[in-house]
Amino acid sequence: MTRSFRVESLKSDLGVAELVDIPTPQLDEGEVLARIERFALTTNNMTYAVYGDALGYWNLFPATRPGYGCMPAWGYAEIVESMAPGVPVGTRVFGYFPIATHLTMRPTKVTSRSFVDGAEHRTGTPEVYNLYELQPQDADPRLDSLTAIYRALFITSYTAADYLRDRDFFGAEQFVISSASSKTAYGAAYCLADSPAQRIALTSARNVDFVNRLGHYDAAHEYADLTAIDATKRTVYVDLSGDGDLRRRVHEHFGDQLAFDCLVGSTQADGFPEEDSSLVGPAPVFFFAALQLDAYKAEGQSRTFMQRYLRDEREFLERVAASDQPSITLREHAGLDDALGVIAGFHDGSTDPAVGHVFVPDAG
Repeated sequence: MTRSFRVESLKSDLGVAELVDIPTPQLDEGEVLARIERFALTTNNMTYAVYGDALGYWNLFPATRPGYGCMPAWGYAEIVESMAPGVPVGTRVFGYFPIATHLTMRPTKVTSRSFVDGAEHRTGTPEVYNLYELQPQDADPRLDSLTAIYRALFITSYTAADYLRDRDFFGAEQFVISSASSKTAYGAAYCLADSPAQRIALTSARNVDFVNRLGHYDAAHEYADLTAIDATKRTVYVDLSGDGDLRRRVHEHFGDQLAFDCLVGSTQADGFPEEDSSLVGPAPVFFFAALQLDAYKAEGQSRTFMQRYLRDEREFLERVAASDQPSITLREHAGLDDALGVIAGFHDGSTDPAVGHVFVPDAG
């Protein structure tokens, strides 16, 4: 019997993760076994973990032990065993996987382009997290790595910008973007370039130089220097940090000039923000990219949206991977052992934002 390895995270302390060795169950009729080829870890994985219970992320890949969860990641896999019609051995897919070597799935809604994992425990979450897109066999490892790192992040950046654009940017004269060194944050800044509003970065002192080098922001400020930002301009706060103390400071500083508080991620939080009626200005609105994508589908706009998105994603990837001044350096990890340290680094904020972490599980 094939043995699988996967990483399980302690829900009560997301900086703690352990490598678990488990037997891979024998396939039932209608199931496939995927060997995970390559996946990426970013601060976005911490956001999935923070909202694991609230949004059902922990349900996607059940952990073996109470109090633990399997943190999901985006990547590529090859079907190595199949008892499912229409999904032969050798099929390559891109989608949502545990930090693991293998995953058993039950393909449904099989088409020439994709299938959905219809496993019972995966119901109740937006379909985008259960969708696996078929991929060509002639893989380009560098492009696959960049896509694994940026696809879920940039689609969040992109749909959040669409959301704001559809509402005329709430009349913003400036966007203040927290956790500005995160990939989702600077992706959002890139996508908001068509607005006349300034894009102002909020980041830690150690990341100011990196943020300035990106070229996506008009100005960068340390968190401690928030009050240096002009409070007389109509402001939209794009919150990637989820930090409650910072949120309060933002609301107090901009006051009536704060037009909208868009909570996109939580790189520095441990859960959903509690309702706080004492906050000055508008209450935070949680932006969930999957619901925006489901809305496009309900409107019959999915294909049109994806054509537009993939074109713009390609341009963005060319920008971040430009040989003269790349935004990130790819670091490929063989096996899963390094994942424990990378997760701990994301949790305590010590990870270098200029490094993109990619794992090849079966290379160890």
